[in-house]
Amino acid sequence: MQNESLPSLVSTVLAINEEQSAAYVAAQFARRRHWAVHPTFFCALKCMDGRLNLSEILQIPIGLIKPLRSIGGRFEIYWPTFMKRLRFWIKAALNNPHPKGTYSCIFVTYHFSASDNEHLGCAGWHHDTEAAKAHAEKISRDLREIYLDQVIPIVTGIETDRDILILHGQNGDVRGDELVGLSEEEILQRLRSCFPNLTEFPQIVLDDLVPFLMGNARHIASLGDRTRDQSVLGHNERIIAVGQGFDWLAARNRALIINDATVDLRKPIKTAARIIENNLKNAPQDRALIFTSVPYEDLLEERIARARSIGLQEFAQEVIREEHPELWNSGRLDFLVGITEEHSKKLTLVKAGSIK
Repeated sequence: MQNESLPSLVSTVLAINEEQSAAYVAAQFARRRHWAVHPTFFCALKCMDGRLNLSEILQIPIGLIKPLRSIGGRFEIYWPTFMKRLRFWIKAALNNPHPKGTYSCIFVTYHFSASDNEHLGCAGWHHDTEAAKAHAEKISRDLREIYLDQVIPIVTGIETDRDILILHGQNGDVRGDELVGLSEEEILQRLRSCFPNLTEFPQIVLDDLVPFLMGNARHIASLGDRTRDQSVLGHNERIIAVGQGFDWLAARNRALIINDATVDLRKPIKTAARIIENNLKNAPQDRALIFTSVPYEDLLEERIARARSIGLQEFAQEVIREEHPELWNSGRLDFLVGITEEHSKKLTLVKAGSIK
């Protein structure tokens, strides 16, 4: 889908959505087959960082893990919008009974770089991995206290140099790089060893983690020992995406994705703009995009989504204009306002253009 009257980044995003929404619809049967065998509902609390693409890291179709993003992967239980969305997702799990039982498992993530954390680690936590992990542990305890045995939170590290998933258990860690070449049964045994308390971590949840860990092991093996270049290891995004429904956009390093569930939306937009501004310094011919989207399911929600997406765009532009005037006045910013049909992930263009 190319349109000569639209900025190139806008046309690129529309083309990506057309391809990915078709792939999402085509994969619906694969997702249903997966859920028939592995009924646990999975969610991930993660950073807006464009390197954290779980579909790629775990080699799974998009749609198996619900993503919720915030700066540094930091969420708080007093954020009303966050808790409302989480409750809606948990109720969906409860309303889908399965003979084996249905649980809600949440990857509470933090991320870091093994090679150069000071520069390639999480900027949202000022590269302080221990602080990020401590907060992940806190929000995990809070969620378990609220939802009891229905929600299974797992503190999860992601090492971004090699895309290693690290599940922190009660009795040790399960690391994707240590699972390469192991069978499903061997991986399950490793999980049972690290998560021995079946009251807190039911067997069905451990069983349903195995395909994700198998996928991570395959992904790590496919990378081999080769050194990835800086454009992959560090930030190289060109898009600030604000709102919801961006899982189809989450290819590695494509976009900084900010869900509008935080009580302080200004802060992550400021941080994203700073990262984008720095990225553009090394690419004088490139442009950047401010992209907003809100999902909908019916006609009334569609009208609400349009109004909200326009409002989010206006707010994001205001923050960047006030906080990053050099980027704002660079003449290198475009904008895209869209709405996303929830079941197909199809993006509808509301308006787009260049910021003069």
